[in-house]
Amino acid sequence: MDVLTDLLQRSRARGAAFSHSTAHGRWGVRFPVGAKLAIHGLLGGEAFAWTHERGQARHVLSGDIVLVRGPSPHFMAHSPDTEVVSFTDHRPVNPAGGAQQLAYGTGPGNATTFFCGAYSFEGDLCAGLLARLPNLTVVRAPTGSSLRATMDVFAAEVLREAPGQQALLDSLLDVILVQALREQLAADLEAAPAWFRAMDDPAVGPALRAVHADPARPWTVADLAATASVSRATFARRFTALLGVAPLAYVTDWRMALAREQLRDGDVGLAAVARSLGYSSEFSFAAAFKRHHGVSPGRWRTSAGGDPRKRQA
Repeated sequence: MDVLTDLLQRSRARGAAFSHSTAHGRWGVRFPVGAKLAIHGLLGGEAFAWTHERGQARHVLSGDIVLVRGPSPHFMAHSPDTEVVSFTDHRPVNPAGGAQQLAYGTGPGNATTFFCGAYSFEGDLCAGLLARLPNLTVVRAPTGSSLRATMDVFAAEVLREAPGQQALLDSLLDVILVQALREQLAADLEAAPAWFRAMDDPAVGPALRAVHADPARPWTVADLAATASVSRATFARRFTALLGVAPLAYVTDWRMALAREQLRDGDVGLAAVARSLGYSSEFSFAAAFKRHHGVSPGRWRTSAGGDPRKRQA
């Protein structure tokens, strides 16, 4: 399993395509603040998008994806100097069914069409990934790319009102998000997380996939080196150089991240958490957790808001 897939699945990343807009003439929209990640896709025409400073507005063309790391105010308009109106002040033109359709602006000019979506993430597993993104990113889908193909399918579906449309749009939005993140991370490798750069390494990539596929396995450096058929010394040196931590330290860090997510849920006993992460007993897990965090799992769960009544002694 690759790391990006693991992060998104375990964070229960959930997106919803909540509107499809058509804008004419001079128009401007101020989007609501709150989503951890907002996504906008230009299906036709062109626009400008920015977060705080109009002077830093980005030109957005048909086929482009705009990713906005939240919570952050952000805007889209015909031009950076256009007056913007709150998204909530626009009434849908089809409130009865299908994807919510909105109309902006007045006057002549070619239409600009775009969709909007928002993502929520549970826990903090994706916090590092989101932190690596700029406040506002414009991802340009290359002609003939899988992202452009998905955008074309989305554009065709959003104009229909057919059974299952919203479910299909939400699923397509998930595909667009993954494709857009891949394009963005690959385009700016210096800013990408270390694990993303390491995924393509012939020695380290297989080990990362193995750890994320089975974090509970009692991994050794020799086991991890064997996944890429390299020596222990070569693997350990390469892994540490790319990830900035030793192989088994990475394994422990990931297990502890997974432990925090289970403890935050509040309804899983310590013994069950220990078993799921490959520890021989609740006590060995608790000792490892305290070494890593400086506090016991029970105390961490209480401070994180887990329900102490659901903990098992």
